[in-house]
Amino acid sequence: MTYHKLSDETRAKFDEKKAQDFFNDTVGLPYGYHNFLYGWVDTANDNWPPLLAKDFVPVMFKLIEDIKPSLAYNFFTEALNKRLNVDGKNISEIAEIAAGQDMSVSEVMAMVEQDGWEYTGLKPRDGRNWVCSAYVTAFYKAAGVFGDMDINATEFATMDVYIMKLFDETTPLPDQCVAADPDLPYCQLRGKYRVELPYYNSIAPYEHMFEKCAINYPTYERDPGC
Repeated sequence: MTYHKLSDETRAKFDEKKAQDFFNDTVGLPYGYHNFLYGWVDTANDNWPPLLAKDFVPVMFKLIEDIKPSLAYNFFTEALNKRLNVDGKNISEIAEIAAGQDMSVSEVMAMVEQDGWEYTGLKPRDGRNWVCSAYVTAFYKAAGVFGDMDINATEFATMDVYIMKLFDETTPLPDQCVAADPDLPYCQLRGKYRVELPYYNSIAPYEHMFEKCAINYPTYERDPGC
């Protein structure tokens, strides 16, 4: 567990009332199981490990769909429907619609997940969906940290949150933090092992942030600006 103090500039933008209102409005929504796959799929070809064929995921979910259609729809296919502005289509139908627009299913998967999309699911409606890192970003967004920039929080993975240049690295850390680990620029509160965060606090927020980032195997270095 680590502690990260917001910088003075970030804190000046942070509207606590708006942040609290966002939390009250979203408490009780499910973890983002409808769109959890899509935050790290930014390109049709360049986000997959080399041993995993880019078409493996849609093929796998097609097999699941043949056994339990509702499961495939909840975890995979409804998000594709959102991207093509249709509703209730299965994977084969999605592939046909995509082909009619000169796209593959992989290219549809790479389309940007939009904040505000509401999903159905186990309840009458599950509503908006965020995984943990996306929710933190949505919280910042609601609080005004990004100003009027066009940013989709649902596109943010864990690393994306901590490499944003939002945190204070000028104020000296408390003595207890320095005593625990004098080499970290942030305070680690708990844990047996050091929590290392590569590229910590290094990229200033920008329009459409992290929407088109490749992993660039085998170095896994992101493209400039990502």
